[in-house]
Amino acid sequence: MIGMIQTFLSALKLLEDNHIAYMIVGSVASTVYGEPRMTRDMDLVIQIPVKNAQKLEEIFSSKTFYCPPLEILKSEIIHHGQFNLIHHDSGLKIDIIICKETEHALCEFQRRRKVPILENQSVYIASPEDIIIKKLDYFRQGGSSKHLQDIRGILAETQIDEVYLHSWITKLGLVKEWERASNT
Repeated sequence: MIGMIQTFLSALKLLEDNHIAYMIVGSVASTVYGEPRMTRDMDLVIQIPVKNAQKLEEIFSSKTFYCPPLEILKSEIIHHGQFNLIHHDSGLKIDIIICKETEHALCEFQRRRKVPILENQSVYIASPEDIIIKKLDYFRQGGSSKHLQDIRGILAETQIDEVYLHSWITKLGLVKEWERASNT
């Protein structure tokens, strides 16, 4: 597990050293704000112009990571899609999600926080409210109770900006999912 964390942190350092803005999302982020749970992958949202696609291919060298070919990277950036990086030695999978151009996605990225994760290491993580919003959306799409458990963990452990949270829950039509998450 420690090797996976170090691999993940080294990937984040590569992004930072190359001025590629990122934020941690998904189960790793919900663990920071809530209750720990095991996961075999890491989810990152990045902002990168298509002209810098080659930079991704260069920094995630084929000696260390599987990184898709340049044509796929460009296509995913243009279409605000996603792709995977896989660390050869550890098998760690990093899901790279290109930041969408929606109102919420841009607001979410702007609200990311630099949070200490180890003794002398801080990383950018989506806000707890935005993690809850995404988890509600994932629950709506797939029905997995793990998202509700993650939400409940965040609510139990972290102070939430309820005005912001409820505003986006209403705007994104997640009221039914919120009622399910907050009433159990």
